[in-house]
Amino acid sequence: MSSLAQAALKFLAAFKPPAKLSLSAWADRYAFLSAESSAEAGRWKTIPYQRGIMDAFTDPIIEQITCMKSARVGWTKILNNVIGYHIHQDPCPIMLVQPTIEDAEGYSKEEIAPMLRDTPALASLVSEEKSKSSASTILQKSGPGWVLGMIGANSPRGFRRVSRRIVLLDETDGYPASAGAEGDQIKLAIRRTEYYHNRKIADGSTPTVKDASRIERRFLQSDQRRYFVPCPVCDAPQVLQWKNLKWPEGEPELAYFQCEDNECKIEHAQKMWMVEEADRRNLAGDDRYGWRATAPGNGKHAGFHIWAAYSFSPNAAWGQLAAEFLESKGDSESLKTFVNTILGELWEEEYSAKVGADTLQSRAETFDPAAIPARAVLVTAGVDVQDNRIAVSLWGWARDEEAFIINHQEIFGDPARPEIWKQLDEIILRPWRHELGGTVKVAATGIDTGGHYTHEVYQYARERRRHGVIAVKGSSQRGQQSISKPKKMDVNFRGQVIKSGVQLYIVGTDTIKNLIFGRLKHNEPGPGYIHMNAALTPEFYQQFTAEKQVTRFERGRQFKEWILPPGKRNESLDCAVYAVAAMHSLYMRYHRSRIWDIFERALGALTAKKEDGSEPETGDLPPETGPEDENTPLQPAQNSRKIGLNRGKKGFVTRW
Repeated sequence: MSSLAQAALKFLAAFKPPAKLSLSAWADRYAFLSAESSAEAGRWKTIPYQRGIMDAFTDPIIEQITCMKSARVGWTKILNNVIGYHIHQDPCPIMLVQPTIEDAEGYSKEEIAPMLRDTPALASLVSEEKSKSSASTILQKSGPGWVLGMIGANSPRGFRRVSRRIVLLDETDGYPASAGAEGDQIKLAIRRTEYYHNRKIADGSTPTVKDASRIERRFLQSDQRRYFVPCPVCDAPQVLQWKNLKWPEGEPELAYFQCEDNECKIEHAQKMWMVEEADRRNLAGDDRYGWRATAPGNGKHAGFHIWAAYSFSPNAAWGQLAAEFLESKGDSESLKTFVNTILGELWEEEYSAKVGADTLQSRAETFDPAAIPARAVLVTAGVDVQDNRIAVSLWGWARDEEAFIINHQEIFGDPARPEIWKQLDEIILRPWRHELGGTVKVAATGIDTGGHYTHEVYQYARERRRHGVIAVKGSSQRGQQSISKPKKMDVNFRGQVIKSGVQLYIVGTDTIKNLIFGRLKHNEPGPGYIHMNAALTPEFYQQFTAEKQVTRFERGRQFKEWILPPGKRNESLDCAVYAVAAMHSLYMRYHRSRIWDIFERALGALTAKKEDGSEPETGDLPPETGPEDENTPLQPAQNSRKIGLNRGKKGFVTRW
């Protein structure tokens, strides 16, 4: 071949597109690590457990990739390689979302700019950054056929007016609750990809709190892949799990894994062989090893869980992980950091971890849901008003607030119509049979006003005030007392408060939830213990434990708050809060130090047999006293036969 022909072929070869490679193959051939962001600068080498994650990005079947991870596993570098691959191999519009704009700027300066500078295959494909008006800036890089926009999840502007084929979401559990007023950032980002049939959406994060974690929700929607390695002794495929990491007492540096199948001892020195051998066998077609799906998934969403025990980092030796655990064990915040960033697992707050639906149901007792338990001396009710139903729980109370959840009912119907309120009357105004004999009535009922039917609740409470029905409104303000003194809500046309108008009680919902869940940890019946009725349904327990307490930080200060995860219902818990609030409202009517004596005496008189052997009639309410005033003399008992609906002024709920 002539020298001219050779020169022509060489010239044409310069225009030949590069061979299509998987992401891991591309990175091993072209990628470089920069000194600014890597312990060892130089050519990239894919770690075996990274291969499956990376190659999902170039799998045409996979549309979404989720990685729930610890630190020290190289996720950031994987994202860098995704960007580099698409600049070099498959140019297209790319979006990278960091928790804040400042994070996005830092990522651009510390990761993207050095990568573009130090990777020879990319250096000639990037437009020069000359000014803010040029094609490339700190938050936007571009070149022939591609553009990379880096935005903060706290900025709604970044999600507007752009279409992107590749969307990369980093540290999603660190995102603020919403992008301004526009909603969930993951949904906003996915919306930017709707016009691409070959789109890729990837999100990765260290997880935070169970049921409040974005990465948890995404991982549960995926096929939940885990990395299976062979036991060096018996060859059994298994996932490395924290529960199987053992060490001699006082010697965490000697930590080892115990084989799940045969309890073989696996030394740290064998870790690299296990991880590499799993990859080799998987590439050879043995799908028992390497990444394996543990959930069905939809075939398009690949999920990966990886943690520090697999890492080749010198700071991820098993002995060091054990030592870090022992150092964090005595402090809940340090332990939470360990669980999230080392194990790559969700943190379960103390209440959530110890008090679950199954735990509560397993300790349920059998007592009649249509009768008041023998030890209960008074009854309260909690009512939650929804758009298509009213939920009501009946609680019995013994001395020192030992509680019995007697029953929980739902009345279906439109709360704007009087019929549903008449059915509520049949629960909270009726005499309830007591197991010791006779009948008792509900002493106090707390009914929520916070929904869409505030006017109807006010009317109901106004007309049944003499029956102990009170209108309540929940407040999650920190430090709020369980129930406040009432505020009169009704005024006449002159703006004067109506003496007999409705009164509104503010309830400290977080305060009462803390009280309830603290008492649920009591193991023995007695003061404060809460008895669960075996007749309560599994749905009741699911609703009762639906909310989770999470730790928040505000202006550098730590506090805890209760949240309801999306898609969960919590009516039975709300009813419990209002039933407890109703119990505490009685302390405003009776001397706190004598209330149990008063109700026990009243119950004793009520259940005593008459001389002729007949059952006693429904008893009167105990004598009332002034609110929290020990010097107020006891007043004569009310005559229960005189208690009735307000006959003077009929409202919509009494016109049936």
